Amino acid sequence: MVFAATPQDASYQIVLLLHIVSFLVAFAPAVINPLLEAHFAKNADDATMQNWAKFSTMYTSRIALGSLGILLITGIIMIVQFDGWEFSQTWISLAFLVWLGIGGVVSAMILKGEKAIAAGDMSGRDLLAKGGPIATVLLLIMLYLMIFKPGL
Repeated sequence: MVFAATPQDASYQIVLLLHIVSFLVAFAPAVINPLLEAHFAKNADDATMQNWAKFSTMYTSRIALGSLGILLITGIIMIVQFDGWEFSQTWISLAFLVWLGIGGVVSAMILKGEKAIAAGDMSGRDLLAKGGPIATVLLLIMLYLMIFKPGL
């Protein structure tokens, strides 16, 4: 491997740090947004829900999806850098599949639901109510793959 690195190498550690930070930035809203949405649904008017959804739409479309892209790129760099990992390994193949699933759920359900609420269509809450748990389950599967590396 031309770029062979070990977990102790500074280049690998920098990419790993970027990988972890992009993970936090991409998925922090997955934890807090369902709580905020439930709170606003009970305690706020539709205008407040719309304002929250406008901000969430901006965050999801610009920051969270961008962070998902950085997450993918840094993951690929780490696979290329680390001598013991290959794209053909089960945990890596599954991680790519789960990443695609997360991107699809965020784009087609969560972002679409946020945009609907921001436009005044409160039926978007149904998409958020469905997409949030799906994204969370996929997130937990991804964490399992990254930590335990089945098939390695």
